Amino acid sequence: MGGVLHTKTSLDVSFVIVKNVLAAKYKWAVNTLKKPVLTINWLYQCCNEHRIVPQESFRVLPVSGLTICVTRIPSDERKKIENLITENGGHYSAELTRKCTHLICDAPVG
Repeated sequence: MGGVLHTKTSLDVSFVIVKNVLAAKYKWAVNTLKKPVLTINWLYQCCNEHRIVPQESFRVLPVSGLTICVTRIPSDERKKIENLITENGGHYSAELTRKCTHLICDAPVG
């Protein structure tokens, strides 16, 4: 398809492919490059269709790859937060486990 793979950071790229928002290259692409950050599925789709497909539906969502738990938040608010997490690519965990990457609480106590 004529693409060039850059394994090291370069300002000459058109987009960056990452697994999730925890990747160092994600932060670099968003903050420094200001270029689209896509999932590997975009590349697979391009190969399957033998053409460059639109990138919009393959963009890495803001909390992609994060597992987020909520504590000390009322249940109605908790449900809204759960929906926001899943809509933005994250995984909601009802229980705090070692797999959780982030914890949301109403105050820094406990």
